[in-house]
Amino acid sequence: MNKKAKTGMVLKKMLPDRGPAVVGVVIVAIVAFSLGLLLSGGGSSPSGTASHEHAEKGQAAPTTWTCSMHPQIKLPKAGKCPLCFMDLIPLESGGGDELDPNQIRMSETAKQLASIQVTPVRRAFGEAEIRMVGRIAYDETKMAYITAWVPGRLDRLYADFTGIRVSKGDHLVSIYSPELLAAQEELLQARSAVAALLNASSRVLKTTANATLEASREKLRLYGLKVEQIDEIESTRQTTDHLTIYSPIGGVVIHKNALEGMYVSTGTQIYTISDLSKLWAVFEAYESDLPWLRYGQQVSFTSLSFPGETFEAIISFIDPVVDPKTRTIQVRAIVDNPDHRLKPDMFVRAIIESRIDDKGKVIDENLAGKWISPMHPEIVKDHPGSCDVCGMPLVKAESLGYASRRGSDENAPLVIPITAPMITGKRAVVYVEIPNDEGPLFEGREIELGPRAGDFYIVKSGLEEGELVVTNGTFKIDSELQIQAKPSMMSPEGGASMAGHQHGQPGSTEGASSTASSAYKAGTTERMAVSDDALAALSPVYDAYFETQMALADDNLETTTAAYDMLTNRLDKVDMSRFTGKAHDRWMIASKKLRTQASKGKSAKDIAAARDVFFHLSNAIIELHDTFGHAMDHDYFLTFCPMARNNKGAFWLQTVDTVYNSFYGASMLRCGAIKKTLTSGNTGTE
Repeated sequence: MNKKAKTGMVLKKMLPDRGPAVVGVVIVAIVAFSLGLLLSGGGSSPSGTASHEHAEKGQAAPTTWTCSMHPQIKLPKAGKCPLCFMDLIPLESGGGDELDPNQIRMSETAKQLASIQVTPVRRAFGEAEIRMVGRIAYDETKMAYITAWVPGRLDRLYADFTGIRVSKGDHLVSIYSPELLAAQEELLQARSAVAALLNASSRVLKTTANATLEASREKLRLYGLKVEQIDEIESTRQTTDHLTIYSPIGGVVIHKNALEGMYVSTGTQIYTISDLSKLWAVFEAYESDLPWLRYGQQVSFTSLSFPGETFEAIISFIDPVVDPKTRTIQVRAIVDNPDHRLKPDMFVRAIIESRIDDKGKVIDENLAGKWISPMHPEIVKDHPGSCDVCGMPLVKAESLGYASRRGSDENAPLVIPITAPMITGKRAVVYVEIPNDEGPLFEGREIELGPRAGDFYIVKSGLEEGELVVTNGTFKIDSELQIQAKPSMMSPEGGASMAGHQHGQPGSTEGASSTASSAYKAGTTERMAVSDDALAALSPVYDAYFETQMALADDNLETTTAAYDMLTNRLDKVDMSRFTGKAHDRWMIASKKLRTQASKGKSAKDIAAARDVFFHLSNAIIELHDTFGHAMDHDYFLTFCPMARNNKGAFWLQTVDTVYNSFYGASMLRCGAIKKTLTSGNTGTE
């Protein structure tokens, strides 16, 4: 009888009333225990002879394999985790006592099997491409409000419809005014009094008469008469009961507030005229983009009205207050529009390519060492002086947040890939590979991060140039430290080994099948053919969804609810007439689903509720994509996490091929896998 059979008989005697399932569990436990003794050098040899013989022959000891997600899993050979189906990694102690508490050693084989990759810390200017959406608006400094300077009746409106173009000095209004007539009579009487006292000997009388004459002239000037008109009245001694109002600027009549024949009082607004040769572009920027934005910065933007054409603007104002509803900041830029092609209220998309140095200051080669107007950013000079527009003293560009010198390697900050740090709350942890002759040695280190710059983070402190940081496999190293009760991201002070991560939401049951059905089913939706315009109309909807997805991955509830609200607004602005036939019916169904979830999401009281809504929203947005596709010139990525929602799994879309887990955020940012690449375009049936 072999040893396993004997063990079974003993167990039956010990547990006569237990079922076969219990006996089986105990057998597995005893076998695992025996295997553990074997791996740790125990076994039948009391003096460790077997282990010694292996060492003499230069053979490697057997390796125990574990799961980075479920460290309670320990198996004798490589394979898949029975709970989450992730690749197992080798569990090696690596001479623990001789290492610092935050260090761990691996063999080269273990490093390769765990797919650990490292990247050197380098100096590079933080570069970010800030994207904003906005609209064209009137330049308030280029507007004129035509009002009645004297009470009377509007006998003639020469600009008789809204939208008419006028030039500076064009006549606009003819107004009848008895008060104007009385003021002219006063002028003529004052003129006669001065002439009568011309040869008088009294100096006081002459001075008084001249003062009265000057006051009469000033009164007519305040009524809107030009100096030439006043001189003509004095020379011809003929009065008029009508006043002509002239345009003070050239532009377009954008408001006509009065009608011919109306009686008006002083101050009544008649016209509003705007000079459209200069406009404002008003954008919405996220709070996280503020480090990259500065007054006087160049902005490039596009409009759907002029595909393929790029316009330039200069930031003239950054709102000091955050909008509490959208959690965005208004950024205003000045746009030259000499040919009047841009129209107020046009929708535009902007891109700002920004760089910052190691001090967090924006680098702009054109403004280094320059002087700029604090009111008119288009005025830039090489030396101190006054603004050519408003006369205000110029200020140094450095005082507005620009670097005082041009970009060079010396003032470039340290950067690391975004996949390197593990971020939870205010902490950021990276793992650094320490050069060592005894095999790969990794050290956990807490660092201070600056702003994100595209695919990189700027590092404020904690790393040196040239050090090797782990960019792939960080969570596997962190899990191994947790198994060994060493300090890690989840346990900064170290402590007892964890029985395993609870990946689910509150009330989740570890060990539930990770292949349980999620709501999304691939290949169940028919692709519908639509026009390019219809497909382009969906881009703002997708963008709002991706803002929600990344906000949840960032654990930011405020940004998430704002993104849900943005999605509601974007859905309301989609022109449904672009969808025809069956596609129209499908869009109405899809938009209703999306709007329902967006409405719930913007009212979420906590991050868990927002993530619950995101599950249903993602299923709806994936169905939308399966139906119509997308118009953007880059791929979308279908992503899956088997742990989400009580280990039932969940799908979502991303714009990058690195997992950003929206259901766990920083605690499990890379949990999941890219399942499919969704290319742009639409190929469907009518």
